Amino acid sequence: MGDVSTPGGYAVGTARTAAVAALAAGLTFGVLLSGAGASTVRSRAADAAVSSASHASAPRPNGFLVSRLDGLSCPSATDCVAVGGGGSPPVSTQTLVEAWDGRAWGVVPTPSPSPSLNDLVSVSCTGPTRCVAAGSAMVGIDPETLIESWDGSAWTVVPTPDVPGKINVLSGVSCAGPTSCVAVGATWDEDVYDFQTLVEQWNGVTWSIAPGTGPVGGGYLSDVSCAGATDCTAIGWDNGGNALVLGWNGSSWSVVPAPSVAGSITALYGVTCRSATFCVAVGDSIADATSVASTLVEAWNGSTWSIEPTPGAAGPGDTLNHVYCSSTTACVAVGSHFAPGAAVRQDTLVESWNGSTWTIEPSPSPSATRNNLQNVSCSSPTACLAVGWYDLPVGDPDTPRTLVESWNGSTWTIVSSPNLDALVEPVVGMASTPTGDGYWLADSAGDVVPRGGARSYGSMSGMPLNAPVTHIVATPDGGGYWLVAADGGIFSFGDAHFYGSMGGRPLNAPVVSMTPSPTGRGYWLVAADGGVFAFGDAAFHGSMGGRPLNEPIVGIATDRVTRGYWLVASDGGIFAFAAPFLGSTGDLVLYRPVTAMAPTADGAGYWLAATDGGVFAFGDAAFHGSMGGTPLAAPVVGMAADAATGGYWLDASDGGVFSFAAPFHGAG
Repeated sequence: MGDVSTPGGYAVGTARTAAVAALAAGLTFGVLLSGAGASTVRSRAADAAVSSASHASAPRPNGFLVSRLDGLSCPSATDCVAVGGGGSPPVSTQTLVEAWDGRAWGVVPTPSPSPSLNDLVSVSCTGPTRCVAAGSAMVGIDPETLIESWDGSAWTVVPTPDVPGKINVLSGVSCAGPTSCVAVGATWDEDVYDFQTLVEQWNGVTWSIAPGTGPVGGGYLSDVSCAGATDCTAIGWDNGGNALVLGWNGSSWSVVPAPSVAGSITALYGVTCRSATFCVAVGDSIADATSVASTLVEAWNGSTWSIEPTPGAAGPGDTLNHVYCSSTTACVAVGSHFAPGAAVRQDTLVESWNGSTWTIEPSPSPSATRNNLQNVSCSSPTACLAVGWYDLPVGDPDTPRTLVESWNGSTWTIVSSPNLDALVEPVVGMASTPTGDGYWLADSAGDVVPRGGARSYGSMSGMPLNAPVTHIVATPDGGGYWLVAADGGIFSFGDAHFYGSMGGRPLNAPVVSMTPSPTGRGYWLVAADGGVFAFGDAAFHGSMGGRPLNEPIVGIATDRVTRGYWLVASDGGIFAFAAPFLGSTGDLVLYRPVTAMAPTADGAGYWLAATDGGVFAFGDAAFHGSMGGTPLAAPVVGMAADAATGGYWLDASDGGVFSFAAPFHGAG
């Protein structure tokens, strides 16, 4: 089965064949099928200067990792799960799962059992506490099947069988209930690509391979949809380049005749079934004579499959990757379109069904080079989400970023979605979750990594900044965070709202830190000269701006009881504004300068941290230990309190984390 390659190496139409071959060679299945995207960030235009530099001349940004989304399942409008993979380009070294709560997307920790390759490409959720994701992981030198399950609190790897001596991958999964799931894919011999269909079934206890499935000549199954425990439809293509459909009747699998486009290589990539008499499958066909790919939609009426007319656009190829039907008269299919021209551009493609015709719906394509929607799920005809990837406007075009788009019944818009990041020195700060089950670390480039139970809601990774990031703080509920830059620019993620910034305004001194108001509906920024800038419901109580200081200000902390704040200088001097003065080190000789502070939950105490890891406790803040006197590989730059235990963490500029009466969740 052939494919047509476009400039840049992405495959049109039957790209999955090329991708499977690449997987066998050690690349990820998803990377060739999906690409990149950067989170939409709520900020002032002055806070970030996004470059339009050529991909060819722009270096890969530090901290930039592959991040792409391939699978999506939405049990409701406020409960969606997307899966994919990411890691060091071009290989997907770790699984990626993101969850939508109706307000924001966040990365959920997932296991990656292989040290070299882990990828999830499909997910099926039957409720908020039950999801199953399918993909592959490298075991030894060959990929093997990978299933992960969500129980409402954590993702875990579930054992799955494999055909011995062959490459095994799963590309689709569908669950009719907690005790009935089907996953499909293919097996083949390394370097031979003699694809044989693979069907695995879950009975509530174990996964097992369904025997005797697929056509005599072999084939590849790319997706499956189960309308019930005894009614499943799997689709893909056979090794002769024809559309392939298998049906499950509760006792056995059998090949169901499906039409192929004459004079073309035909493949089906996605399927959705609402009942035993209504299914829709999508894919593409590549004409033998012209090598042009065209969208393909096939419909099942309970007795036969038939090809439905679909609109096309000028260019070297259109592909539909997945489809979802809210009803028999409301379906949405997503994929990509290659625009005509010397420099081939891949744009997102969305087509909708109204019960009689398919029409193209305008959809955003944020990248000037490659954009692709891989999957779609709808909670109603006027509420849909689609996921995929796009290339960032800076950096290597072969390192994708996540893309999420939303449909409100009239337009498609981009929704901010997080990506996987890697920290690059210097790390500049940390913030903890309200329960102490995790924390975030941030570097000066705006990369953010979560640890423990903290979720990633996005970052500035790969985005040019006018000034380096100096700090990170979390919202009171832990559902988001802010980054602040030295020029006063503010970048908001998750449920952290943008209330204003100093970006683009003249400052007497750089901004060094920020702290949220007790409600999270505002924040204060502080500059090195002690100037304080209040936004949202954060009230201005005074500052040290314009006053002589012995040493520069390095931090600010909120008193949640009085709604005031403290400033701390590098000599440990404390300046209290509508907050009680509880002591300082301003009159002491310090071995190393103070660099951060953290308040207790009741506002009756605070800790100071010095660059050598020394800790100083005041008020009801208990001293639990420090790194003072212990050799450090890098200076301490940040501190965060654990409200649950009354302990604290220190973080160093190399990403090191030191825990005191607080759980260690990992370093940067």
